[in-house]
Amino acid sequence: MNKADLTEVLASRAKIPKVKAAGYINLITEAIQEALVRDEKVTISDFGTFTVSKRRSFTGHNPKNGKVMQVPARRIPVFRAGKGLKNALNQ
Repeated sequence: MNKADLTEVLASRAKIPKVKAAGYINLITEAIQEALVRDEKVTISDFGTFTVSKRRSFTGHNPKNGKVMQVPARRIPVFRAGKGLKNALNQ
């Protein structure tokens, strides 16, 4: 399922136009992104939690030419499934 599919499902279930559904999905994803940029945790009850994890820098190899390179430290988004989602997947 991609964003277009999700928009269609939301529009049909909420009985709203697809344009409005797409706007709502954009608002939600932007709000989650902005919170993660501020290093805040986003929890949606029974669905899951979005957090930011920090990866340290390390020495790697460029696969194109085999040269050694330093990979910089970075922040990555992490999703941890909630109890409701886990239960739904395992019924």
